[in-house]
Formats: sequence, C-alpha cells, structure tokens
Amino acid sequence: MKGFLPWLLQRLTAVYMLIFIPSILFTLLIEMPWNYEKWNSLLNNTVLQFSLLLFVWALLFHTWVGLRDVIIDYIHPTALRLTALTFVVLFLLIHAVWILKILWF
Repeated sequence: MKGFLPWLLQRLTAVYMLIFIPSILFTLLIEMPWNYEKWNSLLNNTVLQFSLLLFVWALLFHTWVGLRDVIIDYIHPTALRLTALTFVVLFLLIHAVWILKILWF
C-alpha cells in the first residue's frame, strides 16, 4: 500500500495531461491567438489559468514520481541517490518558478 498513492497520482496526472493537451490544442486552433491582445485575453480566462496551473502541477508531479522511481531503482549508493534526488527536486522547482514567472508575472 506504500507505493500505491504515488502510482495512483501518477496515473491521474497522466489522464489529466492526456485530456488537457488536445483540449488546449483545440482551443488554440479555434482562438488563433496570433497577436499579443489575443494571447492576453486567452490567458486572462480564469478557467484556462486554473487548468494550465493544474497541468503544470500535474506535469511536474508526474515527472517527479517517474524520475524518483527510476533513481531509487537504479542508483544504489545512498549518498549518490540522495544527491540525484536533490538535483531532480531543484530542477523541477526551478522550472516551476520559471513557468509561473512566464505565465503570470
């Protein structure tokens, strides 16, 4: 039961991303935001902001669970494993801040 929750959350994030990507592509095809005003109005939509934020969270969490499992399975020395996990966490946090900065600041 210990690994069930991360497994389940990874599957749920995969399903959300599988639904979100075609939806956002369809939205972009319909809206065709080719200039700043259209992009701005599209990204000011609260529903899109929330779903995009949820997508970013799902992508980062999905990545974390997958990489964590691979590192735990294949890197056996404890110090090297902890170092690798620390670098992955820092990498994902930096990208989370970067994505939030791009989208909302």
